[in-house]
Formats: sequence, structure tokens, C-alpha cells
Amino acid sequence: MICRATGERTDVGKRKNAAELARREREEWQLGQDWARWLMGGNTPQPLTLYGIVLEPGETAYLQTSVHYARLYGGSGRYSTTGGVYFGRPGMVLGLMAATAAVNASKKAAARRDMQLLWRDLQEVPLIATNYRLMCHLPARGWLSFYYTAVQEFYPDPANWTLTFGFQNAEPLRLGGLPVPTLSVLTAWTVLGDRWQTEPGIAPLVQGATAPQQLPESQAQGQLEGQQQDLPRIPGQD
Repeated sequence: MICRATGERTDVGKRKNAAELARREREEWQLGQDWARWLMGGNTPQPLTLYGIVLEPGETAYLQTSVHYARLYGGSGRYSTTGGVYFGRPGMVLGLMAATAAVNASKKAAARRDMQLLWRDLQEVPLIATNYRLMCHLPARGWLSFYYTAVQEFYPDPANWTLTFGFQNAEPLRLGGLPVPTLSVLTAWTVLGDRWQTEPGIAPLVQGATAPQQLPESQAQGQLEGQQQDLPRIPGQD
């Protein structure tokens, strides 16, 4: 009975967590559409006031959030070999040599695997998006800057909650998490300029932003009766 009750509570907790995640995903997706609609209207994001962060002249912060951070690169492939001079009976010496060779072969294989391109440095980090760059704070390195002018590849994929950049002289950067829809629209606008609305990766958000908005029945009835309605949230005003 105890195990069954514990299992039932666990299942209920999982369902609640899944429902909460789905709710947050819907809200963040809608916020991405709101940003797209706002920018398509010829507006600019509302400036964000920062304290403690010194920006460059003419630089304006637009967004401050947290994201999942990863970089794509291969390891050095370096490894140290084990060796030595062995004394003793021939059988024992041969056994030690064979064991040493096996250890070195294992190290070599591990070094080869380490040289493969992999997404590394996976962690959740604070992020600031400005009109010049993305700033990510790593505990071991402080604030790193990724300037839009250095972007050579741009792959927004909000449907899968990821956003990937390739740079001229730096390892590719992948960002993930719930802020990705908003971040995808904002960086498309900053990186691509006037072409941002044609970026295929954010097409679902742009299409949603241009679709006719349907109010819930209660709100529609309220408008018919002349009731005062809440103003829509302007991107950047949180």
C-alpha cells in the first residue's frame, strides 16, 4: 500500500510538472509572437535598464533572461602514455608489458573520441541581448560577448527550443530553453536587418503574429458591453 501510494503521488507530481511546463511553453511561444508582431509594426524593443553592467556607447539592452548554453568544438586529443622498465621473470615482464599496452591503447582511443566535435560546456547561464551583441555569463570566465557583426551562420529553431550561431573566429554557440521564441525573433531582427521576416526558422512565429487574433468569449462580450480591457503587453516591458 505504501509503495502504491508513493507511486500515485509521483505520477500526480509528474502530471502537474508536465502541465506546468506545457503552460509555460504556450506563454513563451505567445510572447515570441507578440515580439514578432511588435517589430513587424515598425517598432523597436523597449530599452531595458541594467545596473552593474557597463555597455558600449550607443548600446541598448533589450532582453535579460537565462538560457541553456553550449559550444561546439573538439578536444585536443592529447594523452600521456604509461611505460617503464620491468624486471623479473619473463612471464611477469610480458604480463606487465601487455597490461601497459592495453592501458595506452585505451588512452589513445579515449583521446580520439575526445577530438570529435561535440556540444560541450553545457550549462544554464544568464544572458543579455542588446542591439550590438549577446552577452553570456559563465561562472569560470565571466561575461562573454557574441557580436552580431561576427555571425556567419544563423539557425533559429524555436519549434525545438534551440537557437544556433556560427561565427567567423569562434566556436558555434547553441542556446536553448523557454526564452528561445522571443530570442529567435529578436536576434533575427538584429542579425538580418530588413530580411528578418523572411527567415524560415521563425516562420511559425511570424505566421502566428499575422493571423487574426481571437479573443476569449468573455473578453469579446466585455468589449461589446463597453467594458474596459487590459492593454496588451509591450515586448520589453516586464
